[in-house]
Amino acid sequence: MRTFSLLLGMRFVDAQVGRKWFAGWLLTGLLFLPMISSAQGRTANWIFGDGYHVKYTEGEPEVLPFVEDYAAWEGASCISDATGQLLFYSNSVSIWNRDFEYLWNSDIIVPTDVYSTSSVTNGSIFLPFPGDSTESVYIYFYIDKDDNKLYYSLIDLSLDEGRGGVVEGFKNINLFEFAVCEQLLAIKHGNGRDWWVVVRKGNSESTQFSTLLLTPNGFLDAFNQPAGFRGAVAGELTASLDGSKVAVATTGAVCFPNRPIIALYDFDRCTGLLELVDTLRTRECFVNCYGLAFSQSGSKLYYSTADKIGLYQIDATLPVLRDSLILKLSGPSFFLFSGGQLELNSNGEIIMVYGRAPGTEGIDGLTSHLGVIRYPELVGLACNFDTFGIDLNGRENLTYSLPNFANYDLGPLVGSPCDTLSPQDTTQTGLFNPPKPIENWSVFPTASTGLYTLQSDQAGWLIVHDLYGREVLRQWHEQTTPFDLTAQPAGLYLVHLRAADGTATLPRKIVRQ
Repeated sequence: MRTFSLLLGMRFVDAQVGRKWFAGWLLTGLLFLPMISSAQGRTANWIFGDGYHVKYTEGEPEVLPFVEDYAAWEGASCISDATGQLLFYSNSVSIWNRDFEYLWNSDIIVPTDVYSTSSVTNGSIFLPFPGDSTESVYIYFYIDKDDNKLYYSLIDLSLDEGRGGVVEGFKNINLFEFAVCEQLLAIKHGNGRDWWVVVRKGNSESTQFSTLLLTPNGFLDAFNQPAGFRGAVAGELTASLDGSKVAVATTGAVCFPNRPIIALYDFDRCTGLLELVDTLRTRECFVNCYGLAFSQSGSKLYYSTADKIGLYQIDATLPVLRDSLILKLSGPSFFLFSGGQLELNSNGEIIMVYGRAPGTEGIDGLTSHLGVIRYPELVGLACNFDTFGIDLNGRENLTYSLPNFANYDLGPLVGSPCDTLSPQDTTQTGLFNPPKPIENWSVFPTASTGLYTLQSDQAGWLIVHDLYGREVLRQWHEQTTPFDLTAQPAGLYLVHLRAADGTATLPRKIVRQ
């Protein structure tokens, strides 16, 4: 059994203090512009709604058999490994493993009333734990529907014969003493390793964001900052692929004069600070603004409206927000059809889910399909919205949900002051350029009560880290070097060798029994 320690060292500071702290930090390098995760990656599997399972294989969507005993009214999330194999999925209430069984040591709650239990817009998200090169530790965040507070659980993939399980002592841990809205967003820090986790503070008429940083040593530097507007609790919170822009949609069915329904921000990946660009005001009374997604470049922002199906496009490069209508549908009565959540897929398309009130009738086949914006970068109707883009095998959907993903492959802000972790070649265009690793080396035994030996003809520093990136041992190595971890607690450790010229081995796992 591994041992875990997670430091919960939160401190809330005023955003203006944070600005002064980072006032001297200027981003002089180029952004490491990300490509969308390949189809065989962390976002390959989409499990959502009334048990739908869509997998992106070789870039094309494959509709798989329905997932039994699963439903997510809104708060769906899932994650795959780097090769596209399913790991975990959730409806913000329960967690399942790759074998479609309840995750070991997680709360087993049969979703009999999915309309109330999972009614949280972006209610959950899975993140790989920063600094874990073994890709076996994950952290699961969720917003509890009953108390509207943010919680986390730590998941170890090695438990339950490799199917994973929640680690004892790190289950359902409350992060904030206050309630939060229905949005949960994660963006990579500028160092390319850590995660900013962003929520809106309060569970009604929110006026603030709360932001914390997840590092290998736990949670640090949590702070509140003003949102710049007052908005309702529901609606999606999303980020551009490069993490430089954030947008939030808020439902506001009642008609308030000039009420903001969308806000666009610039996001600083070094500091976690949001700077308001502009807000978009109410277009129509009693119509909720709900789904939200950026195009691949971040230049276009799309939003959906609930209660009447509507889809709109915004030019996110302009300082003043203006929208244009792409689609508008109305059922036989006012609340029959809903434009649900939006999500960017691995092909650069944007998926839209439709919802429909139970027991109603309308356009045949609409809610058994997903809408697809084929060319989101193009202006207006040229974006080519395919109303019946993906056939869900005839099974009708009543929900609003699509999975809540982060950009898991986002790299460091190369050349910036917060690019502090990875080797880089600044003579090129700022792209990440790691050195070639040392290959001829060994460490033995792989499991012991604390005594090990590293063997390699390459001289350098023998370095040992615990699972969360803390250095626990450093000593000089030449050819054969014994080292001692008997003073360390039992658990998993990572060993590597770093030569004087900067080359290094890939880390190897050893177990302190």
